[in-house]
Amino acid sequence: MEQAKPKNSYLGPMIIVGTLAILILILITVVGIFLFANQFDSSQSGRLNLFIGSNPLNQIDFDEIDPALALSSLGGMPESDVILEAIDKDRPETALASLLFHPTLTNNETAGGFLQLAMTYGNQDKNKATFSNKMACQVATLAPNMPDTVRADIFLQAGEGLIELDEPSLAKLCLNQAFTIASKSPFLQAAHRRDIFERLQKNYIIFGERELARESLNLSANPPQLTLITEEQTVLPKNEAVPVPQDIQEVEANRWRAAQELAALLVERGGTAPQEVIDTLTEALIAEDQQKLSFYESEITKTTQLSKKIDFILAQIAWMSIKYRVARRGYGITLVPQWEAEAEQIRADLTKAYENLFTLYADLIVALPDVSRIDKAAEERLRSEILAGELGRYPNYPEEQRRKQLLDATEQLKTSQPAIGIFVGVDNIDNQQMYRLIPIE
Repeated sequence: MEQAKPKNSYLGPMIIVGTLAILILILITVVGIFLFANQFDSSQSGRLNLFIGSNPLNQIDFDEIDPALALSSLGGMPESDVILEAIDKDRPETALASLLFHPTLTNNETAGGFLQLAMTYGNQDKNKATFSNKMACQVATLAPNMPDTVRADIFLQAGEGLIELDEPSLAKLCLNQAFTIASKSPFLQAAHRRDIFERLQKNYIIFGERELARESLNLSANPPQLTLITEEQTVLPKNEAVPVPQDIQEVEANRWRAAQELAALLVERGGTAPQEVIDTLTEALIAEDQQKLSFYESEITKTTQLSKKIDFILAQIAWMSIKYRVARRGYGITLVPQWEAEAEQIRADLTKAYENLFTLYADLIVALPDVSRIDKAAEERLRSEILAGELGRYPNYPEEQRRKQLLDATEQLKTSQPAIGIFVGVDNIDNQQMYRLIPIE
């Protein structure tokens, strides 16, 4: 008779099988989480990059940039004209790259470009249309040198665009800022207030915000009677273009000619061009970089007047921003392979230049002869620095530190200059932070 096996003899195999089953279950779970996370990131990427501290450059699809059109600015066309043409030709990624990389655009041009870009994206890409409206709204909030009439119009256009995109939280933020300007700004005439309130009343009705709609209607008929004051220019000095020597002008002209020739060939040949033509532009860019950086460093070192030193650093930043765009393949084509390999170092150099710029602004503020204007100048500096960071032009800017400093500066300004009436604060939108205008109350 065969002897029965002890029960313990089955225990080992059972443990092994059970362990394998558990490991397989864990593996399936991990893979499932990974796939879900990737799907979530892909579907939500536009929303996740809408708030303080995110990098707007991540929004650009560099493969969709039109090289021939983008190269127009390297060929001497003003960046603002390139943006308009890109929007007119339905090349939104080309316009987006121009808006985000170039600090020479005025705040009005930047905000207006984003509003137009939002309409171009329209229903093609809701996330990017939302992003563009949001960026216009943030420019209007942070720009220290924008008339309140212009701010209010940007807020209204962005809010109306966000309503169409079914983004109620962001839309309401924009509209409420227009309401704050119309009701609290000491710089608006009654006619301007009336126009703003009339538009707000119509938009609040769409939201079902009956109380705000009724209040806007009442205020449009009886605008607030505030003591008007003249809207002054910013306290910080306006920068001036720096003179450059003849050799710098020549290398710049060489780059223009090379870029124009390459752009023309790309159009003529349907997006391709002989390598030797690309190499000509590559050599022109490298020569210009060597001469410009050497010249700017020399002038920054030897210039003693703070405002002039700032002008040279701004010119340096303008060139380094072009170099960084080339390094990121932001013209839709490889132009200087060496720079693409050194993109991280170029970004670090650009960051350092911005740090130097705002350090000099701080030194300039301390030296202001009118002590009563120091608080306002300090707030302007912080708004400008944060805006450069939020636009992605100032890489790796110290976001948390500057936000705290701005909020402290706001409290100081409320005490020292309450007549301004409206200040910059922070609001939570969908559990994330955005800058907004706040009344003194």
